[in-house]
Amino acid sequence: MSNNFEIKKATYASHIRVNRGLYYHHGIYLSDDCVIHFGGTDSDNILDPSKARVIKTNLDDFLKGGILEVRNITQEEAATIRSSQDIANYAFASLGNAGYDLVNNNCEHFANECLFGEKKSMQVNEILSKIFAYMK
Repeated sequence: MSNNFEIKKATYASHIRVNRGLYYHHGIYLSDDCVIHFGGTDSDNILDPSKARVIKTNLDDFLKGGILEVRNITQEEAATIRSSQDIANYAFASLGNAGYDLVNNNCEHFANECLFGEKKSMQVNEILSKIFAYMK
């Protein structure tokens, strides 16, 4: 799975992210007025798992002043990625879904599920690898 993101303009159905300091927040870009991602109902509840839902916001609200990064799809990934329309359809069909879980169902899991039909999170994998290495 690619962890290759760069600062550039997003295109329809791009996997995007923004650095939030301790973590990256991920979503699916459909337009400057439509980014679909796991989020809170307001800024106070953004990290409250019980209130997190798949929501639609505009790009500015998604970025919250951060810098947009767009995922570069590898040749290997290109063989399994869904079409742009299928990515968008899946994201729209997921609106309102709950069940946020930092380890098993976070915003990066959601973005990868939209793209490939499979929940994966490089952030979680990297952190768990470090924890397990420390415990040895």
